Amino acid sequence: MSKKLEAYFRDAVVVPGEEAAREGFTESERAFLEKYLGVEYETALDAKGLSRPARVESVSGPGAGGGATGNAAPDMASGEMRDTARFEAGLRDARELQLVGFAVGGQDFAVPIELVQEVIRGASPTKLPAAPAYLAGIMNLRGRVTPLVNLGTILGLDCQGCDQGRFVIVCRVGGMRLGLMVEAMAAMHRAAAERVEWGIEAQVGVGAQFLLGLLKHEDRLIKIISIDSLFQKVLKS
Repeated sequence: MSKKLEAYFRDAVVVPGEEAAREGFTESERAFLEKYLGVEYETALDAKGLSRPARVESVSGPGAGGGATGNAAPDMASGEMRDTARFEAGLRDARELQLVGFAVGGQDFAVPIELVQEVIRGASPTKLPAAPAYLAGIMNLRGRVTPLVNLGTILGLDCQGCDQGRFVIVCRVGGMRLGLMVEAMAAMHRAAAERVEWGIEAQVGVGAQFLLGLLKHEDRLIKIISIDSLFQKVLKS
């Protein structure tokens, strides 16, 4: 079953207000900032105007659990993933999956709704020195350091405009927020687990290491993104 995202968010989700900037950083945030801005990252953030939250237009609120059922995917803990890799592995045993659908490069993708914090309309990330091509930059989103990933680039898609994400899907992973730049939002899918095919590396080729499985929906195949794999790539590459 598919449901328009606008209806899902209107019925089940509360749009968050602007949060005050937090004091301190998580271990993952510090590792990321030191990697790209050096040990004096706090000074660098001030110099780049990233000490205060950016003004953004949210088109959804926090997605985790808004319309989840007891038979859906494994539970979250206090709005944060205890272990994203374990959660993604547990999806194979879930009776039902809820996924946020979107498009990049003319292809259909989705992420588990439990990992989605919110969706914002566009963004102007601050570029980082010596960052890989797939990392568009960072932004201060509601007081959290948020890297923005160009999905078209990291997945190796051959498409025009892949670097001009009209929407950003903000996901929670490993004590951080990770923004996925996408071209268009689609529907919220609620699907029985038997409609998902796992272990698809041999079928999809390019970008397979960032995919969990394929959802068969009507006459389309929707690729399910592994947020943990993207997180590991951003933090360690």
